[in-house]
Amino acid sequence: MVNLAVVMGNLAKPAQVRAWPSGLWRAAFDLQVRAADRSLGTVPVALFDEPEQVSQWATGQELLAIGRVRRRFFRIGGATQSRTEMVAEQVLPLEQNASVYTALVQVGCTIAGVLEDLFRQEQ
Repeated sequence: MVNLAVVMGNLAKPAQVRAWPSGLWRAAFDLQVRAADRSLGTVPVALFDEPEQVSQWATGQELLAIGRVRRRFFRIGGATQSRTEMVAEQVLPLEQNASVYTALVQVGCTIAGVLEDLFRQEQ
C-alpha cells in the first residue's frame, strides 16, 4: 500500500533548520490547516536537504506539502516520547501554479494506480 499524504496550509512560524553531523539538513515546520468544521489545526512537517528553499518562505505563506506520514520515537529524560509528523518529499509555495499543478497531477496518478490495483484484486 502507498503511504501518501498531501497537506495544504499556511506556514505557522519560520522553519527551524538544523544540520546533522552527517551533513544532512532537516527543516521542521508547522502548517496551519483548516478542517471541514472551519477549526484550525496544525500539521508538523519535516523536510530533508532543502535549506535554500526553506529560507525563502514567509510566515503565513500558503504551501503545498506532499510526502508520507511517520511516527518516530525518541527518549527525553529517560522517558520514551513519540511524534507523528509528515515527512515531505516536496514542498511548494501555492503561487508556483505550474509546479503545484504538476505535483497534484502526479498525486492523482498515484491514487489512480492504487485504485486500479484494488479493483484488480476484487476481480
